Amino acid sequence: MSITVLNYHDQTLVDQVTELATQRAAEKAAQEEANSAAGNFSSIMHAASASNPTLGAPDHLDAIFQDASATYGVPVLLLTSIAKAESGFNPNAVSHAGAVGIMQLMPQTAASLGVSNSYDPYENIMGGAKLMSQLLSKYNGNTPLALAAYNAGSGNVEKYGGIPPFAETQNYVQKVMGYMGEGNSTPPVNFSQQPSSPEPSFDSIKVNKAILKLLQTIMSQPSEGDSDSSDTTL
Repeated sequence: MSITVLNYHDQTLVDQVTELATQRAAEKAAQEEANSAAGNFSSIMHAASASNPTLGAPDHLDAIFQDASATYGVPVLLLTSIAKAESGFNPNAVSHAGAVGIMQLMPQTAASLGVSNSYDPYENIMGGAKLMSQLLSKYNGNTPLALAAYNAGSGNVEKYGGIPPFAETQNYVQKVMGYMGEGNSTPPVNFSQQPSSPEPSFDSIKVNKAILKLLQTIMSQPSEGDSDSSDTTL
């Protein structure tokens, strides 16, 4: 059995490389867990839509929400939660900013979605579902980010790298997520908290080739005071 003795500077470098690799592994594990949570949340919402999707929506709107969900692949529970938060299912609602109808579509947004009459429940709900489908696709199924973009615009989500620090937007996301929880027996995933990650094992970390080569070079160098070999036999 033999061991390699490293000088102080070499051992410090190895320690730094180990720490960096461990940190990167932890960050990767956290990101993978967050992505998994987003995927699980999407599956939960689709399942919940089949059980209690309406959240008190008027009966005459049920078929429209179902049609919009089937057309654009957005869960009924998500659509009705948005509608409840936006207008309380009121087709004549108009916000101070000029958003109109059940899904509160801005005039320019409605036009881009092909909605000619935002006061018409069918056109409005279908337009809102189309918009939400686009946002979910844009944010890889991350419902809170899609909701934030629905409320504050994609530009603000990109500007702040997540849910914008606007009280209105943050309250809106929480409100819609809360409504979704009311319509679902399983509590919604809390995306406001960073996911926990297991302690990574350095042996399982894939360090890039450059770092490995550096470590091999250090390990192959003879230790100070050794004339023939870097190994000390025990």
